[in-house]
Amino acid sequence: MPNSNDSRVTSELLKAFSHPTRLAILQELVSGPKCVTDMEDLLPARQANISQHLSVLRHTELVDYAQEGTQRCYYLSRQDLVLDMLSLLQRNDPVVKRSPAEIRAEKERLAID
Repeated sequence: MPNSNDSRVTSELLKAFSHPTRLAILQELVSGPKCVTDMEDLLPARQANISQHLSVLRHTELVDYAQEGTQRCYYLSRQDLVLDMLSLLQRNDPVVKRSPAEIRAEKERLAID
């Protein structure tokens, strides 16, 4: 079982992926670094709002930035993780409903193992 610190880190990462604007930012950054002004042209959000979401993504180390003059250009700092999560989120796995009898049988099987 993971320790509580691992659970906290995982929870923070999942929260970072849980907002439509942050997902859109991550999807835009998949194609390469973008400055905040570039993202403002691509997303239906204002600069201040985009900056707030980027702060959340930086806190979880999903993105980082390079200063270019007066602009900050953001890039994916954990690209493999972001690509994996975006891929998982886009899957359309079927929902499996189980009957109470199936659940009881599974519990009994697990108790024996």
